[in-house]
Amino acid sequence: MISKMKFVSIYGKKADIDKIITEQLVDEEIEFENPLTVFKNSRGFVPHTEANPYEGVIKKFNEVFEFAGIPYDDIKRHHGDISAKELETYIESFDNQIHTLSDKIKTMQENVKKLESVKASMEPIADADFHIEDLEKLKFIRGRFGKMPTESYINLNKYIGKLPVYFTLLKLDRDYAWGMYFAPKEAVKRADHIFATLYFERIRLSAENGGTPAQIISGINQRIQTMTEEINAQSYKMGKIIEVQKKDLIEAYASIKYFYDVNAIKKYAVYTKNSFYMSFWAEEEVAQRLQKASDMVVVEDPESVSDIKPPTKIKNLKIFSPFEEFVRMYGVPKYNELDPTMLLGIIYTVLFGMMFGDLGHGAVLLAVGTIMTLLKKGGFLGKLLIPVGISSMIFGCLYGTCFGYEGEAAIIKPLWFTPMEHMNRILIYTVVIGVGIIIICMLFNIINGVKQRNWQKILFSQNGIAGMLFYCLVLYLAVSIILGSSHPTIAIVIGIAVSLVLIYLQEPLARLAEKKKDWMPKEKGGFLVQAFFELFEILLSFVTNTVSFVRVGAFALNHAGMMSVVIMFIEKTNGAASIIVAVLGNLLVIGLEGLIVGIQVLRLGFYEMFSRFYDGDGREFKPISKI
Repeated sequence: MISKMKFVSIYGKKADIDKIITEQLVDEEIEFENPLTVFKNSRGFVPHTEANPYEGVIKKFNEVFEFAGIPYDDIKRHHGDISAKELETYIESFDNQIHTLSDKIKTMQENVKKLESVKASMEPIADADFHIEDLEKLKFIRGRFGKMPTESYINLNKYIGKLPVYFTLLKLDRDYAWGMYFAPKEAVKRADHIFATLYFERIRLSAENGGTPAQIISGINQRIQTMTEEINAQSYKMGKIIEVQKKDLIEAYASIKYFYDVNAIKKYAVYTKNSFYMSFWAEEEVAQRLQKASDMVVVEDPESVSDIKPPTKIKNLKIFSPFEEFVRMYGVPKYNELDPTMLLGIIYTVLFGMMFGDLGHGAVLLAVGTIMTLLKKGGFLGKLLIPVGISSMIFGCLYGTCFGYEGEAAIIKPLWFTPMEHMNRILIYTVVIGVGIIIICMLFNIINGVKQRNWQKILFSQNGIAGMLFYCLVLYLAVSIILGSSHPTIAIVIGIAVSLVLIYLQEPLARLAEKKKDWMPKEKGGFLVQAFFELFEILLSFVTNTVSFVRVGAFALNHAGMMSVVIMFIEKTNGAASIIVAVLGNLLVIGLEGLIVGIQVLRLGFYEMFSRFYDGDGREFKPISKI
């Protein structure tokens, strides 16, 4: 269903705008329009240009919440007792507190990484028996400890030549050569340059890393353990602070959001020297409430507002809420258009059950949908599985099918009939259901035409009265011929001919009904040829749309066929193997066929139903209370 909307204008003294926003507007579900587009002459009005004073504070809150891992999108604003200035001071203090701890943790983590790097460099020479700090005690010679690629070590003598440089190899493997080189003080710079070109990585150790490599590694391990314990302690402390203050943070965010949103509403106003003006859309009951609260409110019907498309608010029972997502996929209904959600929901549920009729499989879908809904996982899909699961269970009882067992091997007796034993019957029933759905869609199109005052939709289109007359007469004629009963052939043929002429000339006839002077096309020949081919396409679509519903019965048979294969494999195995085959086979059928059936029913909804009556080019109502 579509809620009845009203266009509301509110004006007052410029000095009273804060009071009006806080007392009347901020908590209401309203969608603002730009007033400058409402006025045909907006001279004298000035838009709001001031920046929101709470922009920086709300940004700081968002950053803190993201850092602390606190979700904030669904926090609803409310007016608290704390001032905006106190809220700003609070969030700054909290931010400093947790970032001080965070910076401390990051510093220690970086130190751990450095120590890990030194440790990794020392491990290949852990068995070497020398003290690295002794390198610093040499007076006339300088020593460097590190590693270089093995390829560089192999070619080392080519580069150092006759230089007074001596390299001591400590360890050699496929990738690196660890060791030390020594050079006189006056030649050390040149030696450093040559070894740098050989990709020698010097490993610097501080005084606290003294001792043999094994002693250094042991000391590093102790320091890493101490730092890791401190990191864990500080992380726990920060997490505890966030946990303790989480409730206060959410309360503070709700309050600052209130201040921010109040000021955000001001940008929808235009001003003169002493007054302001706003315009917005609201549901009828909201508009009436605002009008009773103030004499400065003007309420108008959507039809009286020119050049502005009214928004659409869809309201349905909760059971139909998952089908609203399908409707939005196709397009939001216009304000003066029927909401097809309930119709789609009923037909989708029934056709899914007919195509996927199985008591056991339906129960699985119901259970999965219920669990997903309770856990709030899967979005609308979990809610969708509940009604289609129930529908599948109902048709499973009607078909006498449970986990694929039916007919002679049935676990339950059919309350209606078994599709595999009555193939023609299920196919005929689905065509009859398809005919009924097409006629209902035509009725919806006629109602939409009345709401939109569109004579072409009401009287002359293939989905209007002319199309319905043609379709019903052709069906009556076909059924009469099949059953061999008598019928007024001439009257039916005349009715069919008249309806075809009306459909053929629907555009000029509609313009004539609207009393337009140029009701006849200028290029009559081109129009008649184009209209002829369009009429041929329309006739073809009636046939294809009707026959398209045969797929409902075909999938009901397909379900039984797929499960018969699974049952055959179950019977050919024994013990645990048969149980595994049964579980995996049923899961495969439920997952694969359930997905295919869901898509096919949606296709029938979009192409065989919506294409007959639904435009879906409206815009959804987006109230300011949800910003």
